[in-house]
This record gives sequence, structure tokens and C-alpha cells, in this order.
Amino acid sequence: MTERTDFSFVPTAKDEILDCLEEKYKDYKTPPGEKEIYVERYYQFEDKSDIRVYKDKEGKKVTIFLQGRERDYQELREKDMRLNREPVEESKADAPSIAELNFHHQTIGSDETGNGETFKNLVVTAAYVGAENEIRRFIGMGVDDSKRISRKIPSIGKEVTGIDCWEEIKDKTLLCTDRFVTRIITNEEYNRRCYENGENKNDVIKEAHLQVLREVYKRNPGSMIVVDDFYDGKEQEIEDFKRELSSGDSAIDPTHVFMTVKADFKIMAVSLASVISAYICNLYCDYVQGILNREYKRDSEEQLALPKNPGADELSVFLFKLKPERKEEFMAKYAKNFGNVQDTMKKKL
Repeated sequence: MTERTDFSFVPTAKDEILDCLEEKYKDYKTPPGEKEIYVERYYQFEDKSDIRVYKDKEGKKVTIFLQGRERDYQELREKDMRLNREPVEESKADAPSIAELNFHHQTIGSDETGNGETFKNLVVTAAYVGAENEIRRFIGMGVDDSKRISRKIPSIGKEVTGIDCWEEIKDKTLLCTDRFVTRIITNEEYNRRCYENGENKNDVIKEAHLQVLREVYKRNPGSMIVVDDFYDGKEQEIEDFKRELSSGDSAIDPTHVFMTVKADFKIMAVSLASVISAYICNLYCDYVQGILNREYKRDSEEQLALPKNPGADELSVFLFKLKPERKEEFMAKYAKNFGNVQDTMKKKL
């Protein structure tokens, strides 16, 4: 029996996509069950596949979940992206639309993962997508904002990067291919730069974005560039970033560089960068998880899970389960030295 593939996405052209669904499948519409209070529409098919439209508590945000309906997902997702005529930079009416950037331009997108997360490396990726045919390919793979497709990241990440495990790349800080370039800032490097050398965190992130974008642009000149906004909309910092990206020997036109919030679900190139960064982050966490259980946990403990992003209490419990003589070494190697980490370590040492 063939395993079903599930897909979901949040449509930007909500009304048009829902109208399309209703027109195509109104004969399959079924009342949702009493417990499915957030299911707005439910279409059930003879082969037991289905499409469910979920609404949030306020009824404003809609998520379309498609079980075993891969072709419908690809059709609806492409239609939704083509319908999105909003300017990529909301504050600039003359900015190209999201649909235009996705379907009529070669585009490079960049995004980072691990920023603000205790045990994840800071990973910044720029990825290239070459307009219409490639958009269809990545839609078919299910590429989206990595936060929305966590279960698909292992398969997509492996297919796109060709990397199987952290051991293959653990001695590299820069991964370069024609499709993407990734800068890996390990937690040890992050601590040295931000806590020992006093560098500003945003400057570290900025430097990584500049590096990967320039490297991908060399391989794909003339591309438009979209960056997921890590400046929280601060216009001066954004303009300074564009100028710096285009300075020196760079051939990048600053008018072809855009920074926008939530770019990882608006622009496919940024979605792809988001997925690659998340995949590489996850490979690292799997690697650290193995080391943790082989070398650092107390002998009395069963398998010990690496906490995702612990608060002070959870971190205290985690530290208690490490070998007392090795917990300082573990945290220095594998954790960012955030304030809560510093405070908790002081209490426990």
C-alpha cells in the first residue's frame, strides 16, 4: 500500500483559493465532526483522502490541510502564489509583487535559523531559485517556511543538500554549492564573538547574510535578492544593509535587494533557504544528542533529551542530569552563553 503524503499551507489569497476549492469539490463537501470545531470546510473523497480547511479562533487565519491530495496541493499552492500581488516590501508601492518575484525572476533568498535558541548553531543560508519551472519543482517537494513543515525537513533537506549527517560537514563553517551557500556559526564561535569579543549579535547575523548572498550571487548574477527581515522593520538598518551588500567589488544592484517580514512563506527562494538552514541545524542537534548520551549524562540517567530552548527551571533540571565534572565543558561547547545560561550555571557550579 502506497503511503499517503500530507501537505498543508496558509493561503495568502484566502477567498480566491476557498472559492476554487468549493467550485471544484462541492460535491464532496461533508459536514465536519462535532469535535472538529475549527474545521470550516471538509471535503472527503472515495479513496479516503480528504481536504480540511481550518480556521483560527478569530476566524481570520485559514490553513488548508490536504491528506493524500498532492496534486491539489501543488495546484492550489501555485495558484495562491500567482495571485499574491502585494509588493514584497509592504512600505514601498513600487516594489515588485510577490508573484512577480516568484514566477518572473531568478531570485536569491536568505534566512537564518538558531538565533535565540540555546543549543542550536546559528545557521544562515542563501538559496537560488530560477523562476517558474523551479518554483513548480519546489512546490511539488512541499518547500515552505520551515516552521510549518517540520516533519518534511529531513527528506527535503537531504534531497536538496545531499548531506546525510553532521559528521560530513562538522569541520566546515561555509558550505558552497551552485544552489545554496550556508554559513555555520557554531555556539563556540558565537560565544567567542558575542560574549568574549563584544560583537553585536545583529552584526554577526548581518555579516553572515552578506557573505552567503554575495557567494550565491557570483554563481547566479542578475538575480533579485530577498532577505527575511532580521531588523524588525528598522528602515535605516535595512537601507544600510542594502548599501553594504552592494558596496566594494559587488555587482549587486541595491534596487534589486528587498528585505521583508515573513519572507520565508512569501518567496520560494527564502523558503528554501529556511529549510536548508533548519535541516543543517537539526543535523547538528542530532549529533550533539548522541554525544550527550555517550559522554555527558550521569550514569544513573536513562536516555537524556537535549532541551529545545529551555527556561531557567528546565535548564536547571537538565544540568542536574549531567555529570557534575563535565557539565561546564558541555555547556561551553554546545550552548550559547545567554543570560539564563550564565545565571543557571552560577547557581549549579
